[in-house]
Amino acid sequence: MSDSLNTDAEQHYDWIVIGAGPAGEGGAMKAAKSGKRVLVIERYFQVGGGAVHWGTIPSKALRRAIYHANITHENPDYRRIEVAKTFDFPGLMKWACDVVSEQAALRESFYDHNNIRLCEGEARFVDAHTIEVHKAGGAIERFTADAFLIATGSRPYRPADIDFNHPRIFDSDTLLDMKITPRSAAIYGAGVIGCEYASMLANMDVEINLINNRAALLEFLDTEIADALSYHFADKNILMRHNETYESVEGQPDDVIVNLKSGKRIRADVLLFCNGRSGNSDNLGLETIN
Repeated sequence: MSDSLNTDAEQHYDWIVIGAGPAGEGGAMKAAKSGKRVLVIERYFQVGGGAVHWGTIPSKALRRAIYHANITHENPDYRRIEVAKTFDFPGLMKWACDVVSEQAALRESFYDHNNIRLCEGEARFVDAHTIEVHKAGGAIERFTADAFLIATGSRPYRPADIDFNHPRIFDSDTLLDMKITPRSAAIYGAGVIGCEYASMLANMDVEINLINNRAALLEFLDTEIADALSYHFADKNILMRHNETYESVEGQPDDVIVNLKSGKRIRADVLLFCNGRSGNSDNLGLETIN
């Protein structure tokens, strides 16, 4: 990400955006096209936010790669020569990562084209019109603005009693770095993200235990849609466990055990925990602006 040097006189902006994900990008482009002087602060070394690097784009690219792998294996010519149906998760992710890099480069070009300055670092409010950017190496740079857009997004919720440093325990951000192709997976949380990854992994012939702490899948949807999804999941041999809550999680050298409050013990090669998200606003110094 580019970051040019400025004199003190140039440190004031009409509009400062914190976060270069989809919301921040949209706000920055609208302001720039309206003639405003805009600065965008992003703590990651590339623009795009979670949507480009950990969420929407990589998950959809992975889904596409799995889809094409299945189409290939269903080709009559492959069946005739008895090519074994195999999946390699790291290999599929490599293709998805190429898509991510292309998207990040494309999005950065939008900022260049609209003369929007990008500044890499952690933003923190000093007062209602002043912000500090803490950079790598300890440097701090101050900026002022007439208005701010906070577009810092969210991150997967991580309960303190689960060891997310364990090599077989993942959330929806870290799953994309998985170095193995599991034979079985326990997915805790049957919301949009949990259902999406359950579907993708099942299409890789991974045995899925989908643990849901609610009574049905995606209860905010029309019942017919949720019922249709449940039907297709059952057809894919996804085992859905409704009204279940975890008691504890045991990370083993070769697998993970999820102990449920009902007394059940679910053993799987990996655990994907995706039960909610937390906002990325805790280190912004919002208390200084009332």
